[in-house]
Parts: sequence; structure tokens; C-alpha cells
Amino acid sequence: MPTHQQTHQAGRHLAAGEALLRGHRAELVGSQTFIDVNGRRAAVMVAGKGAWMIADVDKFTDSSIAAYVLVDVSQARPRFFIAPGDDLRHDVRERHQQFMDRVGVRPRNSESLHTKIEPQDVARWEDDWSVFEQ
Repeated sequence: MPTHQQTHQAGRHLAAGEALLRGHRAELVGSQTFIDVNGRRAAVMVAGKGAWMIADVDKFTDSSIAAYVLVDVSQARPRFFIAPGDDLRHDVRERHQQFMDRVGVRPRNSESLHTKIEPQDVARWEDDWSVFEQ
């Protein structure tokens, strides 16, 4: 089984490769998180088990990343969801708040800021590489 780090790095390479196969310029940036597509930086998030985990919803929604490429490698074929940063952060905050309104206090750890993104939450952005078109 691959480690979490190996899964993430594979997802980054898959995202850059998919962009290249769709006719975009693409390259890895740095050693961890980012790719550039047509000169625009994007953070890559990889779901190895069907959902993208966010450790700190406040930190995530306070970021200013312009675009996200969410890669789902939990199935036989990878799936790509390309979301504008502001839209994704707004949706994540809204879903998290709805969850907190429903449960009140987290049952296992009241201090947790963990949340997740499910594929159905980002379905409208599947294979929508237009965020990188100039």
C-alpha cells in the first residue's frame, strides 16, 4: 500500500499529466502541494479513500489560493474536479456550518475543526479545466 505522501504525490503528477493531455501547459511547483497550469497556480488535493480531508476548516477558508484541483484516486480511474478557490472555500464553509448547526457540538472532540469534501459536493466542477483558460 502506498503511503499518504506517495498517494498525494501521485495525485499531483496525475493532475499535471491530465492538464497536459488536455492541451494545457502544466508543471509541478515546489515539493508538496502546487501545480501551475497555463501559468496559474493551483493547489492539488488528493482523495485516496473517496473524500478530501481538511484538518482545519478555518485555515482552509481563510486561504487565498485561486484554484484547486481535487483528484480522486479511490477508483480504478482517477477523477478530476477543478474548482475556483473562492467558490470552493465558500461551499466548504457553508457545508461545515450546516453540519455544526445540525450537531451543535462535535461528539468526539468539541475542539476539532476537521471537515471533508465529498465528490458529490464538487460534481459541478468535474473535468472542468476552463478555470485555466486564458
